[in-house]
Amino acid sequence: MRYGALLALCVVLAGCGGSLGPGSAPADDVCRGATGAETPESVASTAPPDASRVEVRGDGDRLPVNATVVWLRVLDLHGLSPAEVPAPVVRVAPASEQTFSQTDLDGNMDRFGNLIGLNENQSRDVTLTSPDGYVAPPDFTDGNYSRVNVGIGGDDPVADVEATLAHEYVHVVQIETDFCLTDEELTQVQANVSPGMFAAVREGAAEYVADVYAERYLEGIDLRAERRAAYERARPNAWKLSRAGYYYGYRHVAARAESPRQLPAVYETPPETTEQLVHGLRPDEAPPVPLSVRAGEKWQSRGTVGELRLQVALTEGVAESSAAEAAAGWGNDTLLRRGDDYVWIVRMDDAANASDLETALESHVDGLAAATDPIGRPSDIAYRVVRVDEETLGLVVGESTTVESLRISAEGEAVNVSTEAA
Repeated sequence: MRYGALLALCVVLAGCGGSLGPGSAPADDVCRGATGAETPESVASTAPPDASRVEVRGDGDRLPVNATVVWLRVLDLHGLSPAEVPAPVVRVAPASEQTFSQTDLDGNMDRFGNLIGLNENQSRDVTLTSPDGYVAPPDFTDGNYSRVNVGIGGDDPVADVEATLAHEYVHVVQIETDFCLTDEELTQVQANVSPGMFAAVREGAAEYVADVYAERYLEGIDLRAERRAAYERARPNAWKLSRAGYYYGYRHVAARAESPRQLPAVYETPPETTEQLVHGLRPDEAPPVPLSVRAGEKWQSRGTVGELRLQVALTEGVAESSAAEAAAGWGNDTLLRRGDDYVWIVRMDDAANASDLETALESHVDGLAAATDPIGRPSDIAYRVVRVDEETLGLVVGESTTVESLRISAEGEAVNVSTEAA
Protein backbone atom coordinates (compact mmCIF):
# COMPACT_ATOMS: atom_id res chain seq x y z
CA MET A 1 0.00 0.00 0.00
CA ARG A 2 1.21 3.50 -0.81
CA TYR A 3 -0.56 5.16 2.11
CA GLY A 4 1.72 8.21 2.16
CA ALA A 5 0.86 9.13 -1.42
CA LEU A 6 -2.73 8.03 -0.95
CA LEU A 7 -3.29 10.24 2.07
CA ALA A 8 -1.73 13.19 0.26
CA LEU A 9 -4.68 12.92 -2.12
CA CYS A 10 -7.32 12.11 0.50
CA VAL A 11 -6.19 13.77 3.68
CA VAL A 12 -8.88 11.97 5.68
CA LEU A 13 -11.71 9.80 4.44
CA ALA A 14 -13.96 11.38 7.02
CA GLY A 15 -17.32 13.07 7.32
CA CYS A 16 -18.99 11.01 4.61
CA GLY A 17 -22.76 10.96 4.53
CA GLY A 18 -23.95 8.05 2.45
CA SER A 19 -27.28 9.04 1.06
CA LEU A 20 -26.97 12.55 0.66
CA GLY A 21 -22.29 18.06 -20.76
CA PRO A 22 -20.97 14.50 -20.37
CA GLY A 23 -17.62 13.20 -21.53
CA SER A 24 -17.25 9.87 -23.27
CA ALA A 25 -17.50 6.76 -21.09
CA PRO A 26 -14.29 4.74 -20.76
CA ALA A 27 -14.02 1.02 -21.34
CA ASP A 28 -14.02 -1.35 -18.38
CA ASP A 29 -10.65 -1.38 -16.65
CA VAL A 30 -8.66 -4.17 -15.05
CA CYS A 31 -7.96 -3.19 -11.45
CA ARG A 32 -5.16 -4.55 -9.30
CA GLY A 33 -6.47 -5.44 -5.88
CA ALA A 34 -4.59 -5.36 -2.60
CA THR A 35 -2.89 -8.63 -3.48
CA GLY A 36 -1.48 -7.16 -6.70
CA ALA A 37 -3.34 -9.70 -8.83
CA GLU A 38 -5.27 -8.53 -11.86
CA THR A 39 -9.01 -8.73 -11.50
CA PRO A 40 -10.98 -9.39 -14.71
CA GLU A 41 -14.60 -8.46 -15.21
CA SER A 42 -15.93 -11.57 -13.51
CA VAL A 43 -13.99 -13.40 -10.83
CA ALA A 44 -15.08 -16.50 -8.97
CA SER A 45 -14.30 -16.11 -5.27
CA THR A 46 -11.59 -18.48 -4.06
CA ALA A 47 -11.23 -16.88 -0.64
CA PRO A 48 -12.07 -18.93 2.44
CA PRO A 49 -15.32 -17.87 4.12
CA ASP A 50 -13.59 -16.23 7.10
CA ALA A 51 -11.44 -14.03 4.84
CA SER A 52 -14.49 -12.42 3.25
CA ARG A 53 -16.47 -11.99 6.49
CA VAL A 54 -16.87 -8.45 7.83
CA GLU A 55 -16.37 -8.26 11.58
CA VAL A 56 -18.86 -5.96 13.31
CA ARG A 57 -17.81 -4.25 16.52
CA GLY A 58 -19.40 -1.78 18.90
CA ASP A 59 -23.17 -1.48 19.10
CA GLY A 60 -23.80 -4.16 16.48
CA ASP A 61 -27.48 -4.49 17.39
CA ARG A 62 -28.04 -1.12 15.75
CA LEU A 63 -26.97 -2.46 12.35
CA PRO A 64 -30.12 -3.76 10.61
CA VAL A 65 -28.32 -5.29 7.61
CA ASN A 66 -25.77 -8.04 7.01
CA ALA A 67 -22.45 -6.20 6.75
CA THR A 68 -20.75 -9.06 4.89
CA VAL A 69 -23.49 -9.36 2.26
CA VAL A 70 -23.28 -5.64 1.50
CA TRP A 71 -19.47 -5.86 1.28
CA LEU A 72 -19.56 -8.75 -1.19
CA ARG A 73 -22.12 -6.93 -3.33
CA VAL A 74 -19.96 -3.79 -3.48
CA LEU A 75 -16.93 -5.87 -4.46
CA ASP A 76 -18.94 -7.56 -7.19
CA LEU A 77 -20.07 -4.19 -8.60
CA HIS A 78 -16.37 -3.27 -8.93
CA GLY A 79 -15.54 -6.58 -10.59
CA LEU A 80 -13.43 -7.57 -7.58
CA SER A 81 -13.47 -10.69 -5.44
CA PRO A 82 -12.83 -11.17 -1.70
CA ALA A 83 -9.50 -12.74 -2.67
CA GLU A 84 -8.35 -9.34 -3.98
CA VAL A 85 -9.45 -6.97 -1.22
CA PRO A 86 -9.32 -7.71 2.53
CA ALA A 87 -12.61 -7.26 4.34
CA PRO A 88 -12.85 -4.24 6.64
CA VAL A 89 -14.01 -4.06 10.23
CA VAL A 90 -17.26 -2.17 10.82
CA ARG A 91 -17.69 -0.27 14.06
CA VAL A 92 -21.27 0.73 14.86
CA ALA A 93 -22.21 3.56 17.22
CA PRO A 94 -25.20 5.81 17.86
CA ALA A 95 -25.54 8.65 15.36
CA SER A 96 -22.93 11.30 16.12
CA GLU A 97 -25.31 14.24 15.65
CA GLN A 98 -22.13 16.27 15.29
CA THR A 99 -22.85 19.99 15.11
CA PHE A 100 -20.76 22.50 13.17
CA SER A 101 -20.94 26.14 14.21
CA GLN A 102 -18.47 27.28 11.55
CA THR A 103 -17.12 25.72 8.38
CA ASP A 104 -13.81 27.17 7.23
CA LEU A 105 -12.87 27.50 3.61
CA ASP A 106 -9.44 27.35 2.05
CA GLY A 107 -7.23 29.88 3.85
CA ASN A 108 -6.57 31.99 0.76
CA MET A 109 -10.29 32.30 0.08
CA ASP A 110 -11.63 32.48 3.64
CA ARG A 111 -11.99 36.24 4.20
CA PHE A 112 -12.85 36.96 0.59
CA GLY A 113 -15.32 34.09 0.62
CA ASN A 114 -17.02 35.61 3.63
CA LEU A 115 -17.17 39.01 1.92
CA ILE A 116 -18.90 37.61 -1.17
CA GLY A 117 -21.35 35.39 0.70
CA LEU A 118 -19.66 31.99 0.93
CA ASN A 119 -19.76 32.06 4.74
CA GLU A 120 -23.07 33.87 4.97
CA ASN A 121 -25.62 32.95 7.68
CA GLN A 122 -22.72 31.49 9.65
CA SER A 123 -24.60 31.83 12.94
CA ARG A 124 -26.78 28.89 11.94
CA ASP A 125 -25.53 25.59 13.31
CA VAL A 126 -25.30 22.58 11.02
CA THR A 127 -25.99 19.12 12.43
CA LEU A 128 -24.74 16.07 10.55
CA THR A 129 -27.69 13.90 9.58
CA SER A 130 -27.77 10.18 10.21
CA PRO A 131 -26.87 7.61 9.17
CA ASP A 132 -23.31 8.89 8.77
CA GLY A 133 -19.92 7.27 8.42
CA TYR A 134 -16.24 7.56 7.67
CA VAL A 135 -13.35 5.21 6.97
CA ALA A 136 -10.08 4.94 8.88
CA PRO A 137 -7.26 3.50 6.70
CA PRO A 138 -5.04 0.71 8.12
CA ASP A 139 -2.38 3.21 9.25
CA PHE A 140 -4.98 4.70 11.59
CA THR A 141 -6.33 1.48 13.11
CA ASP A 142 -4.95 -0.95 15.67
CA GLY A 143 -4.40 -3.63 13.04
CA ASN A 144 -3.74 -4.23 9.34
CA TYR A 145 -7.29 -3.47 8.23
CA SER A 146 -9.55 -0.59 7.23
CA ARG A 147 -12.26 0.36 9.69
CA VAL A 148 -15.67 1.63 8.66
CA ASN A 149 -17.26 3.76 11.37
CA VAL A 150 -21.03 4.06 11.05
CA GLY A 151 -23.34 6.20 13.18
CA ILE A 152 -26.97 5.05 13.18
CA GLY A 153 -30.01 6.78 14.67
CA GLY A 154 -32.93 4.89 16.14
CA ASP A 155 -35.31 5.97 13.39
CA ASP A 156 -32.98 5.63 10.39
CA PRO A 157 -34.63 3.66 7.53
CA VAL A 158 -32.95 0.34 6.81
CA ALA A 159 -32.42 1.28 3.15
CA ASP A 160 -30.58 4.47 4.15
CA VAL A 161 -28.30 2.54 6.49
CA GLU A 162 -27.51 -0.01 3.78
CA ALA A 163 -26.82 2.70 1.19
CA THR A 164 -24.52 4.49 3.64
CA LEU A 165 -22.63 1.27 4.34
CA ALA A 166 -22.24 0.67 0.59
CA HIS A 167 -20.89 4.22 0.17
CA GLU A 168 -18.27 3.69 2.90
CA TYR A 169 -17.27 0.31 1.47
CA VAL A 170 -16.37 2.08 -1.78
CA HIS A 171 -13.82 4.08 0.20
CA VAL A 172 -12.37 0.83 1.53
CA VAL A 173 -11.97 -0.42 -2.04
CA GLN A 174 -10.32 2.88 -2.99
CA ILE A 175 -7.84 2.59 -0.12
CA GLU A 176 -7.01 -1.07 -0.50
CA THR A 177 -6.51 -0.85 -4.28
CA ASP A 178 -4.83 2.59 -4.29
CA PHE A 179 -7.66 3.79 -6.54
CA CYS A 180 -6.40 1.27 -9.11
CA LEU A 181 -3.59 3.71 -9.97
CA THR A 182 0.01 2.76 -10.68
CA ASP A 183 2.83 4.66 -8.99
CA GLU A 184 3.35 6.69 -12.16
CA GLU A 185 -0.36 7.50 -12.52
CA LEU A 186 -0.63 8.49 -8.86
CA THR A 187 2.36 10.82 -9.17
CA GLN A 188 0.80 12.42 -12.24
CA VAL A 189 -2.52 12.97 -10.49
CA GLN A 190 -0.79 14.53 -7.48
CA ALA A 191 1.10 16.91 -9.76
CA ASN A 192 -1.96 18.11 -11.68
CA VAL A 193 -4.92 17.92 -9.32
CA SER A 194 -5.57 19.57 -5.96
CA PRO A 195 -6.47 17.32 -3.00
CA GLY A 196 -9.87 19.01 -2.83
CA MET A 197 -10.64 18.25 -6.47
CA PHE A 198 -9.64 14.62 -6.09
CA ALA A 199 -11.72 14.42 -2.91
CA ALA A 200 -14.79 15.40 -4.96
CA VAL A 201 -14.09 12.54 -7.37
CA ARG A 202 -13.49 10.18 -4.45
CA GLU A 203 -16.84 11.06 -2.87
CA GLY A 204 -18.59 11.20 -6.22
CA ALA A 205 -17.46 7.66 -6.98
CA ALA A 206 -18.78 6.44 -3.63
CA GLU A 207 -22.12 8.16 -4.29
CA TYR A 208 -22.22 6.70 -7.80
CA VAL A 209 -21.64 3.12 -6.64
CA ALA A 210 -24.21 3.59 -3.85
CA ASP A 211 -26.69 4.64 -6.56
CA VAL A 212 -25.97 1.55 -8.64
CA TYR A 213 -26.24 -0.56 -5.49
CA ALA A 214 -29.60 0.98 -4.55
CA GLU A 215 -31.03 0.42 -8.02
CA ARG A 216 -30.07 -3.24 -7.89
CA TYR A 217 -30.72 -4.19 -4.28
CA LEU A 218 -32.92 -1.61 -2.50
CA GLU A 219 -36.51 -0.47 -2.72
CA GLY A 220 -38.19 2.75 -1.70
CA ILE A 221 -35.10 4.95 -1.91
CA ASP A 222 -34.16 7.59 -4.48
CA LEU A 223 -30.61 8.65 -3.77
CA ARG A 224 -30.45 11.06 -6.72
CA ALA A 225 -33.44 13.04 -5.48
CA GLU A 226 -32.16 12.97 -1.88
CA ARG A 227 -28.71 14.13 -2.95
CA ARG A 228 -30.03 17.02 -5.02
CA ALA A 229 -32.43 18.15 -2.28
CA ALA A 230 -29.70 17.95 0.37
CA TYR A 231 -27.38 20.10 -1.74
CA GLU A 232 -29.98 22.71 -2.64
CA ARG A 233 -31.17 23.22 0.93
CA ALA A 234 -27.68 23.18 2.46
CA ARG A 235 -26.98 26.34 4.44
CA PRO A 236 -24.86 28.24 5.33
CA ASN A 237 -23.07 28.55 2.01
CA ALA A 238 -19.79 27.35 3.50
CA TRP A 239 -21.58 24.10 4.35
CA LYS A 240 -23.17 24.05 0.90
CA LEU A 241 -19.71 24.28 -0.63
CA SER A 242 -18.55 21.30 1.40
CA ARG A 243 -21.56 19.27 0.20
CA ALA A 244 -20.88 20.23 -3.42
CA GLY A 245 -18.20 17.54 -3.62
CA TYR A 246 -20.87 14.89 -3.10
CA TYR A 247 -23.44 16.42 -5.44
CA TYR A 248 -21.21 17.53 -8.29
CA GLY A 249 -18.71 14.74 -7.65
CA TYR A 250 -21.52 12.24 -8.25
CA ARG A 251 -22.71 14.04 -11.39
CA HIS A 252 -19.16 14.17 -12.73
CA VAL A 253 -18.57 10.44 -12.22
CA ALA A 254 -22.00 9.49 -13.54
CA ALA A 255 -21.36 11.50 -16.71
CA ARG A 256 -18.10 9.68 -17.37
CA ALA A 257 -18.78 6.08 -16.27
CA GLU A 258 -21.43 3.57 -17.24
CA SER A 259 -20.37 1.01 -14.62
CA PRO A 260 -18.37 0.95 -11.37
CA ARG A 261 -15.84 -1.13 -13.31
CA GLN A 262 -14.99 2.00 -15.31
CA LEU A 263 -14.01 4.03 -12.23
CA PRO A 264 -10.22 3.50 -12.63
CA ALA A 265 -10.23 5.63 -15.80
CA VAL A 266 -12.09 8.40 -13.94
CA TYR A 267 -9.59 8.26 -11.06
CA GLU A 268 -6.71 8.40 -13.52
CA THR A 269 -8.02 11.53 -15.27
CA PRO A 270 -9.82 13.60 -12.63
CA PRO A 271 -10.97 17.15 -13.38
CA GLU A 272 -8.45 19.94 -12.88
CA THR A 273 -10.97 22.81 -12.58
CA THR A 274 -14.32 23.10 -10.85
CA GLU A 275 -15.83 23.86 -14.28
CA GLN A 276 -14.81 20.37 -15.40
CA LEU A 277 -16.13 18.93 -12.14
CA VAL A 278 -19.52 20.65 -12.42
CA HIS A 279 -20.03 19.71 -16.07
CA GLY A 280 -18.62 16.16 -16.06
CA LEU A 281 -15.67 17.00 -18.32
CA ARG A 282 -12.28 15.38 -18.72
CA PRO A 283 -9.18 17.46 -17.90
CA ASP A 284 -8.50 17.99 -21.62
CA GLU A 285 -11.99 19.44 -22.19
CA ALA A 286 -12.79 23.14 -21.67
CA PRO A 287 -9.39 24.26 -20.37
CA PRO A 288 -9.34 27.74 -18.79
CA VAL A 289 -9.38 30.53 -21.34
CA PRO A 290 -6.33 32.84 -21.46
CA LEU A 291 -6.30 35.51 -18.75
CA SER A 292 -3.41 37.74 -17.75
CA VAL A 293 -3.85 40.32 -15.00
CA ARG A 294 -1.32 43.08 -14.38
CA ALA A 295 -1.35 45.08 -11.15
CA GLY A 296 0.97 47.09 -8.91
CA GLU A 297 3.49 45.26 -6.76
CA LYS A 298 1.41 45.72 -3.60
CA TRP A 299 -1.32 43.53 -5.09
CA GLN A 300 -0.78 39.82 -4.46
CA SER A 301 -2.32 37.02 -6.50
CA ARG A 302 -4.51 34.66 -4.48
CA GLY A 303 -5.10 32.18 -7.27
CA THR A 304 -8.32 31.06 -8.91
CA VAL A 305 -11.73 31.04 -7.24
CA GLY A 306 -13.44 28.86 -9.87
CA GLU A 307 -16.92 28.26 -11.22
CA LEU A 308 -18.18 26.28 -8.23
CA ARG A 309 -17.38 28.94 -5.62
CA LEU A 310 -18.84 31.57 -7.94
CA GLN A 311 -22.06 29.58 -8.25
CA VAL A 312 -22.38 28.88 -4.53
CA ALA A 313 -21.70 32.50 -3.60
CA LEU A 314 -24.41 33.69 -5.98
CA THR A 315 -27.03 31.45 -4.32
CA GLU A 316 -27.00 33.82 -1.36
CA GLY A 317 -28.69 36.48 -3.50
CA VAL A 318 -30.31 34.72 -6.48
CA ALA A 319 -32.25 31.50 -7.05
CA GLU A 320 -30.33 28.22 -7.25
CA SER A 321 -31.05 27.66 -10.95
CA SER A 322 -30.21 31.28 -11.80
CA ALA A 323 -26.90 31.05 -9.94
CA ALA A 324 -25.94 27.88 -11.81
CA GLU A 325 -26.90 29.46 -15.15
CA ALA A 326 -24.99 32.69 -14.44
CA ALA A 327 -21.83 30.82 -13.45
CA ALA A 328 -22.01 28.25 -16.25
CA GLY A 329 -20.14 30.37 -18.78
CA TRP A 330 -17.06 30.69 -16.54
CA GLY A 331 -13.82 30.65 -18.52
CA ASN A 332 -11.13 31.69 -16.01
CA ASP A 333 -10.55 34.04 -13.09
CA THR A 334 -7.87 35.60 -10.92
CA LEU A 335 -8.20 36.94 -7.38
CA LEU A 336 -5.92 39.77 -6.18
CA ARG A 337 -5.52 41.08 -2.64
CA ARG A 338 -3.97 44.19 -1.18
CA GLY A 339 -4.48 44.39 2.57
CA ASP A 340 -8.23 44.16 3.14
CA ASP A 341 -9.11 45.04 -0.46
CA TYR A 342 -9.81 42.52 -3.22
CA VAL A 343 -10.12 42.52 -6.99
CA TRP A 344 -11.68 39.50 -8.64
CA ILE A 345 -11.31 39.35 -12.43
CA VAL A 346 -13.62 36.83 -14.11
CA ARG A 347 -13.40 36.06 -17.83
CA MET A 348 -16.45 34.33 -19.31
CA ASP A 349 -16.68 32.24 -22.48
CA ASP A 350 -18.53 34.93 -24.45
CA ALA A 351 -20.29 38.27 -24.19
CA ALA A 352 -23.72 36.76 -23.53
CA ASN A 353 -22.38 34.77 -20.58
CA ALA A 354 -20.64 37.88 -19.27
CA SER A 355 -23.89 39.85 -19.45
CA ASP A 356 -25.76 37.12 -17.54
CA LEU A 357 -23.10 37.09 -14.84
CA GLU A 358 -23.02 40.88 -14.65
CA THR A 359 -26.75 40.98 -13.95
CA ALA A 360 -26.49 38.24 -11.31
CA LEU A 361 -23.45 39.82 -9.63
CA GLU A 362 -25.11 43.26 -9.47
CA SER A 363 -28.16 41.75 -7.79
CA HIS A 364 -25.99 39.65 -5.49
CA VAL A 365 -23.73 42.46 -4.21
CA ASP A 366 -26.71 44.82 -3.83
CA GLY A 367 -28.15 42.26 -1.44
CA LEU A 368 -24.87 41.89 0.42
CA ALA A 369 -24.47 45.65 0.78
CA ALA A 370 -28.04 46.03 2.05
CA ALA A 371 -27.75 43.26 4.66
CA THR A 372 -28.58 44.69 8.09
CA ASP A 373 -26.90 41.98 10.15
CA PRO A 374 -23.95 40.52 8.22
CA ILE A 375 -22.31 37.59 9.98
CA GLY A 376 -18.62 38.33 10.56
CA ARG A 377 -18.61 40.82 7.68
CA PRO A 378 -17.86 44.54 8.10
CA SER A 379 -21.05 46.53 7.68
CA ASP A 380 -19.23 49.31 5.80
CA ILE A 381 -17.71 47.06 3.12
CA ALA A 382 -18.19 48.35 -0.43
CA TYR A 383 -18.69 46.50 -3.71
CA ARG A 384 -18.40 47.52 -7.35
CA VAL A 385 -18.98 45.44 -10.49
CA VAL A 386 -16.97 46.54 -13.53
CA ARG A 387 -17.54 45.42 -17.14
CA VAL A 388 -13.93 45.31 -18.32
CA ASP A 389 -14.58 44.16 -21.89
CA GLU A 390 -17.14 42.01 -23.70
CA GLU A 391 -16.12 38.78 -21.97
CA THR A 392 -14.54 40.07 -18.74
CA LEU A 393 -15.89 41.38 -15.44
CA GLY A 394 -14.22 42.76 -12.36
CA LEU A 395 -15.58 42.70 -8.80
CA VAL A 396 -13.91 45.13 -6.41
CA VAL A 397 -14.48 44.52 -2.70
CA GLY A 398 -13.09 46.53 0.19
CA GLU A 399 -12.84 49.99 1.67
CA SER A 400 -15.09 52.40 -0.18
CA THR A 401 -12.37 54.84 -1.28
CA THR A 402 -10.35 52.04 -2.88
CA VAL A 403 -13.42 50.50 -4.46
CA GLU A 404 -14.38 53.77 -6.12
CA SER A 405 -10.87 54.83 -7.20
CA LEU A 406 -9.66 51.54 -8.64
CA ARG A 407 -9.24 51.49 -12.42
CA ILE A 408 -9.65 48.24 -14.36
CA SER A 409 -9.03 48.24 -18.11
CA ALA A 410 -8.47 45.74 -20.91
CA GLU A 411 -5.42 45.67 -23.16
CA GLY A 412 -5.84 42.83 -25.64
CA GLU A 413 -6.31 39.64 -23.62
CA ALA A 414 -4.65 41.25 -20.57
CA VAL A 415 -6.38 43.15 -17.77
CA ASN A 416 -4.74 46.12 -16.01
CA VAL A 417 -5.57 46.99 -12.39
CA SER A 418 -4.32 50.30 -11.05
CA THR A 419 -4.89 53.15 -8.62
CA GLU A 420 -2.85 56.23 -7.95
CA ALA A 421 -1.51 54.55 -4.80
CA ALA A 422 -0.94 51.11 -6.40
